[in-house]
Amino acid sequence: MQRFICKEEVISSLKRHRQVTPEYIRKIERIPRQVLENVGTDLAKEAAALSREVDSDLHAHKAFLRLSISPHGIIYARLDKMKHRNEKPLLKFYSERFPIYTVLFGSKRGVFGAKNGTTLILEKGTLEESLNKLEASLPLDPLLTGIENQNHEELWERFAKSQLIKGAQTSSQMKSLARKWKNTVAKKDSKNQSLEKYLN
Repeated sequence: MQRFICKEEVISSLKRHRQVTPEYIRKIERIPRQVLENVGTDLAKEAAALSREVDSDLHAHKAFLRLSISPHGIIYARLDKMKHRNEKPLLKFYSERFPIYTVLFGSKRGVFGAKNGTTLILEKGTLEESLNKLEASLPLDPLLTGIENQNHEELWERFAKSQLIKGAQTSSQMKSLARKWKNTVAKKDSKNQSLEKYLN
């Protein structure tokens, strides 16, 4: 996520916003760099806010997306909650982190696939159709045989726990994220309790 505003990054993010038009992008491109980067006008403020929406959407998917694993060396997920056109940067992110596997995502905008940062698939249709086609063209991966019967959530939890270092302090970012999550859950629970009073 952006901390400092950079004109090129704002424009790059705006191009992926679901509601931003090419005409709006041209308006932002005409704003002088110093004005945009210091949010010196209402239009600059709006552009910075819209670009943060896109970056937050991408960051949330990088942090919380849960992938399923195919024994044919494919990791895949549905992007049902993705608001903006962030499929390609997310695909690049995961395919570079899992270079020996093919990464496949399905969203309302189509199916996106890549391996080791190189895009392989950009097509309309469903994730299931593309997954079946891809599995038919790839051999079984001996490292993944039998994995289809395991609980993927459990596998990801074990992976996450393996990243923790005993004795190391939790980062301030992780503490902040934990507090936000706890507050969100607490608010939801209190709303549910207040609703239950009226329903009973």
